[in-house]
Amino acid sequence: MLKHWQAALLCSLLLILASACARLPEAKQPPDFSRYHDAPLPEATKPWLSEGEQSRISPAVTAVAATISGLNRRQRLYQAVDYVWTHFTYDHFSNQRMFNRTADDLFRERLLGGCSDYALVDATLFRALGIPSRLVITTNIDWLQRYQKNPLHIPTGHVFIEVYLEDRWYLVDSTYRLLFSNYQETLRSYPRNEYFCRRGLDYWQLGLRRVDDIKQLFAEQARLFSINLYTNPTYADQPL
Repeated sequence: MLKHWQAALLCSLLLILASACARLPEAKQPPDFSRYHDAPLPEATKPWLSEGEQSRISPAVTAVAATISGLNRRQRLYQAVDYVWTHFTYDHFSNQRMFNRTADDLFRERLLGGCSDYALVDATLFRALGIPSRLVITTNIDWLQRYQKNPLHIPTGHVFIEVYLEDRWYLVDSTYRLLFSNYQETLRSYPRNEYFCRRGLDYWQLGLRRVDDIKQLFAEQARLFSINLYTNPTYADQPL
């Protein structure tokens, strides 16, 4: 069975996750969490604490959340990412079931099939810990341009998570274990040549239950995409 770092080597949004190559984040001292203070959640963020049909906060999720504590949302986020990283395993064969398993399935099986599974597990756990979270599906701009010339190219993309910490939204890459601190949620361009596609509680809410659904979604985006739309974001990142 493959280990976690191999998941990053295969992380693209289609079954085989073929486009992205990752490295483990460098080991660093965690931040001084006492420096961070949570503001009350704005009303607009509270719906992102809700559970979806696919991201239900089941007893299996609640049991894990009960083992995690922290001074604030930021510390709970760090501990949640570390828990998934150390207690779940990347399983190449699980790629075949991406998008059609629930968060509860993933928490019980502890086998993840790539960035989409990592993001679904983490976002569901974040919400169980009181952290508003949104999944953001992106499409790789290199693939978008290749597809415009040859529609036989296998779709590639990524899944990020937006999280509300302190008094603003941040961006999390749960596969690469990175937190982007100067995130602009209105910008449609994302790190590593990724471009905004969809945002939601989970994949089922967005109408994505199988690989063919994502292929169709990406193909529709490719027909409208222009490289002039992408601007490389200069986000500061830190390991989680």
